[in-house]
Amino acid sequence: MAPFLVSHPLLLDAWMQVRETTLPRVRSIEELTPEDQARLQVLARRVTAHLVEWSVSDPEAMARIEGLKRDWPRLMAGFGAEAMGRPYAIDQLIEDSRRYGVDLEELGVTYVIEPFGELVDGLTECMASPFRLWLDPTMPVLQDALMRDLDWALALDYEAAEQSARFWYMSEEKLEPRLGHRYGEAVAERESPLGTARQVQALARDLDGYDGRLHRFLATHPQHRSAVRRVQTVMHYPYAEVRDNLIAETIRPIDMLRCKLAFVGAACFDPKSDLWTRITLAQGAPLFDELERAGDWWFPTFGAL
Repeated sequence: MAPFLVSHPLLLDAWMQVRETTLPRVRSIEELTPEDQARLQVLARRVTAHLVEWSVSDPEAMARIEGLKRDWPRLMAGFGAEAMGRPYAIDQLIEDSRRYGVDLEELGVTYVIEPFGELVDGLTECMASPFRLWLDPTMPVLQDALMRDLDWALALDYEAAEQSARFWYMSEEKLEPRLGHRYGEAVAERESPLGTARQVQALARDLDGYDGRLHRFLATHPQHRSAVRRVQTVMHYPYAEVRDNLIAETIRPIDMLRCKLAFVGAACFDPKSDLWTRITLAQGAPLFDELERAGDWWFPTFGAL
């Protein structure tokens, strides 16, 4: 599933756009009602219990979970009744969460969004994208767009072996994406084109000094059609690319996998390597005879919700 985000850039952008629209709506709440405050207090206790029950065997992942267990009470200590009564209390909470690192910051974002469905539920209609990738050959050259929107890709050093040490390919047996070692395996000729940053760099090199229209450039450099399409996409959809070198020795597909799974409601991530993870889907979802509480199974615990 990790290459899914690369293969579906417009969908990735749609998901991120919804997230980036949701959070400002909640942060702009000026005053929390007593009902809001009570609900946030209940959810804060539930997060605490959920973290206690979350245990995995992977040392790195468990260290991050332990960090959440340690830092969550510290963050909540500054979000008591007095703090909740101040103007823009949620905005301040998010600012405070940034002191503890990205894990707690993202947990805080999830926490503050949950009680305010009336502000954000309608955005679920934007989670799909009706658009398709396009290539506009009538555009002038792309040097400005490359420097503005893909400078991170141009800064990578592919002369260093470790920056191109891995490659993606499709397995013959299951037709699933696999990650190989470029310098130790004989299947690199079957590489899948997921190294977007490297493609962009190659495009930039051949565009250097060119000042004509793209259709003339592509007539003599057809190998760059895919990279041109990706650059033109990012010009309009800023979250369409995973901003990382996906063929570096240090690539961790599990990070992309976790991103995708989180958007479909996965929880209790239990990594088994850098390549795959166990998850829990619909934990706490009501059974048939429990539908009266169908709207309240966020961050469930083994005890009462």
